[in-house]
Amino acid sequence: MANNSSLYKLAIRRKPQHLEAIEQRLFVRRWRTDPRTRERAACAVPNGGRRSAREAALMKAEGVEAGVPDWLCFAPASDNTAAGLAIEFKSPTGKGRVSDNQKRWHALLRKSGWRVEIVTTAADAWRVVTSHLGIDDG
Repeated sequence: MANNSSLYKLAIRRKPQHLEAIEQRLFVRRWRTDPRTRERAACAVPNGGRRSAREAALMKAEGVEAGVPDWLCFAPASDNTAAGLAIEFKSPTGKGRVSDNQKRWHALLRKSGWRVEIVTTAADAWRVVTSHLGIDDG
């Protein structure tokens, strides 16, 4: 993808503090444009970011919970070993850590039969997805 480098250049030109978000956007772009994945049920979970206390309280009242993975794919594994796939993005700088809330959610999802993976790049996330869905990306 020719435009991927422009996202990196923009991040480096500015403060490179949102590399995790850039990697997730690159992954989502590929998901949405690949005919093998774009019609599958999946979504991002809007848990991160700064919010006002009022907005945070409203979201909590609506059921938003800290620690839910960044990306959820509701398709079962091609080999039926998992009911769905949850992907947690962490910064490619290696500075990101899995919080206690995230560890709790990962355990809950695994107990419910989900595959949970932690990735640092869009390429890593794509490899996880193709493995989960049984897509030959040759």
